Amino acid sequence: MEGVVAIKTLLLQAQFPELTLRPGASIVGRVLSRGADHGVLVIAGVPLTAQLPAEIGKAGETLRLMVSEVTPERVTLQLDQVIPPSGQPPPPPAPPRVTVQDQPRTVTVDGEERSTVALSFQSEALGRLDLRLEVGGTRVRAGVQAPPGRSYELANAAAARLEASLHAGTGLEADVRVTARRNPLDLYA
Repeated sequence: MEGVVAIKTLLLQAQFPELTLRPGASIVGRVLSRGADHGVLVIAGVPLTAQLPAEIGKAGETLRLMVSEVTPERVTLQLDQVIPPSGQPPPPPAPPRVTVQDQPRTVTVDGEERSTVALSFQSEALGRLDLRLEVGGTRVRAGVQAPPGRSYELANAAAARLEASLHAGTGLEADVRVTARRNPLDLYA
């Protein structure tokens, strides 16, 4: 599950003058209603209009959010967890799926053939991980983009294992680079 929520700083300061938000702080909000493009989040009893991604924000859901950035214009919150409405059992997790984003292709660069493919791995536990593989000469490279937070930390921690697996499977020198993907979401009142 991934998502970034942004709330106008001025609105928060007006509603909660005693509240000091710093990166890493946790906030819990409940989705009051959901429209096509916007929803209403209730944070500490105050309704805030929010632009929510399609995959989150069903009415009654509780969102556990972590402050990732504070600027004079907005407070950016990273979605940490979605808690289903009480009284309903959580839905079963969707099975992970892999899709090809860019078909395999081979190009020649400076007289060297390079083959690439881009894949997307989607799971409920990690969100979407994007994987780009490139094989050229004596080297195989993997670029992994993960949602910031727990998914990025897990992907980064597994980078050495992926590198060893690529080397073992191809016999080539392997290089893995993991980066955090940015997916902004704006909330405003």
